[in-house]
Amino acid sequence: PHSINMASSSSSAAAAADAGGDYLDRLRTVTAMTIDEQAKNFLRAFVTEFAGKFEKVLDEVEEFKTYTTPGGDGQLDEAQTHYFLEKKGEAATVVAFREKMRLIDLDFNKRVSITEYLLFRYKKTLKEMFEAKPSAHLIKQLEEAIEKYLSVFRVKKEREDRITQLEATVAAGGPGAAKAKSELMGLKMHDSAKDTKDEIGAMAAKLKAKRALANPEEENKRQQEEAFKEEQARLEEEKRKKDAEDKRAKEESRKKMQERSKLWQ
Repeated sequence: PHSINMASSSSSAAAAADAGGDYLDRLRTVTAMTIDEQAKNFLRAFVTEFAGKFEKVLDEVEEFKTYTTPGGDGQLDEAQTHYFLEKKGEAATVVAFREKMRLIDLDFNKRVSITEYLLFRYKKTLKEMFEAKPSAHLIKQLEEAIEKYLSVFRVKKEREDRITQLEATVAAGGPGAAKAKSELMGLKMHDSAKDTKDEIGAMAAKLKAKRALANPEEENKRQQEEAFKEEQARLEEEKRKKDAEDKRAKEESRKKMQERSKLWQ
């Protein structure tokens, strides 16, 4: 990768003018978030478009992370951006990189956030992202699916990475090998059936979100029916409790009347 000192181009300036200063200010607020928060923000804005395929975006986000500086601000500098784009086959030459950077770096800080990259990657504008008004219940479906996906597959990846690390320690020998071997055995005895069950649950959540996004009217109707059933069940339970309380109160009143009548006998 090459270190390049670039000036703002007329095309990028035009893009910013089209977006408006307010959008750029809002972009800076977004890019101050963590990478994961930015990814969710992007997916929320375009929730209907990524029905059933949000994991593709999340996988790209994970790949982006590997090029960032540990402990840094979560953005790529010019050299890191060139290397990242080069590996993805999007900027093999310096000239190609300059052209891409003009399109990606919306706030002209010579750094690239995951939000800027995703907007470029999926040909979206700041205006589209900030003015999107997706349905709240569709957002909820998507976020539940995302959290399920991340929790399942990240835990699995962390375990696989740890196994690789421990295997290397055992192979190298030394004072820590015995302890590493013991931990390694424990990790390899992990219940794979649970992983399969969790992955199936993650995919089910994804399909549920996909159905909701593909048929919002039908999903609205289904949710209304579910809410109605829940309300009916709540009212029936309240009625049952009230009837039980009334019966108990009547029984106590009857017993008291019987005790009083005995006093007059």
